[in-house]
Amino acid sequence: MIKGLPRIQPRSVVLALLILASVAGMARSAGTSVVVYSTDFSSNPDWVTNDLYHNHWDETVGMFHYALRAAGTDFVFKTIPYHGESFQLEYDLFPLNTDFQSSFRLGLGNMNMNVNQGTTILSEFENGPYGDIIWLRVIDAENQRREVSSYSQSYGGPSVYFMDGTPYHVVLSYSREQRTAGIAVSFLSNGTTLWGNTLSGIVNLGPMDRIYLSSIGDTQNPNAIAEGYIDNVSMRLIFPTAVTGSPASTSSPTMVTGGETPGLSVTGTPVSPPPVTTQASTPIPSFIAIFALILAATFFILTRR
Repeated sequence: MIKGLPRIQPRSVVLALLILASVAGMARSAGTSVVVYSTDFSSNPDWVTNDLYHNHWDETVGMFHYALRAAGTDFVFKTIPYHGESFQLEYDLFPLNTDFQSSFRLGLGNMNMNVNQGTTILSEFENGPYGDIIWLRVIDAENQRREVSSYSQSYGGPSVYFMDGTPYHVVLSYSREQRTAGIAVSFLSNGTTLWGNTLSGIVNLGPMDRIYLSSIGDTQNPNAIAEGYIDNVSMRLIFPTAVTGSPASTSSPTMVTGGETPGLSVTGTPVSPPPVTTQASTPIPSFIAIFALILAATFFILTRR
């Protein structure tokens, strides 16, 4: 023992280790999430499209402009590292004009980017026979379709409609462990919920490797166009700490970077959106470690007295 240094009490060390261990356990208990793609369109996101004139990054407004023709072959996509994990895909939508029999669709899908074939999980804003309604669609590897819309007879509540000229925030989610897919749509101006719903029994999903917009597979009016902007697209993978059954993929994801209007009045009470997985980081944050050391030092001083 070096002369002048206080004697370390074993009880102080044990207490410090217990505190550090318990704090680490709390940090890990909520699971982890990893952002694998994010762009705010402040710079060119280099998305791939077969119609650059209608679908392109608009440098002036810092958003991505879309004009998707129904019954067309239009597509826009960005490949991402995805291997079947639970995920949360978010974006802001600014629909300017959605012609009758046209739709805006954005989701996660495979290289075919066919909106009527698997595998895909997508959101849709459609102007159709039931009005301007919102859809959540899931099509599996065998082309089995599961879907729900904001029309009353689809989900059992009051019909809920979107409106051109009103910006929205959209969250698409998928839980591999619970076998569910969900959608939550809120007003971008104030965060108020417009509509949300969840599909269960989501199984037999095939490979998906891209965030995409598409009219491939649409059989509506070829002259109808859905036009507007999207912004702030991001996707995160959700990794639970305790998984029953098949474990989640252990591959290491790679990070890829790249005017509000009045809200719409809706008759009835909108359905609450599906719950969003709480995110937390597995590594112990530095301030937690420092806090534990301070507590250990406090115990050390008290025990000396």
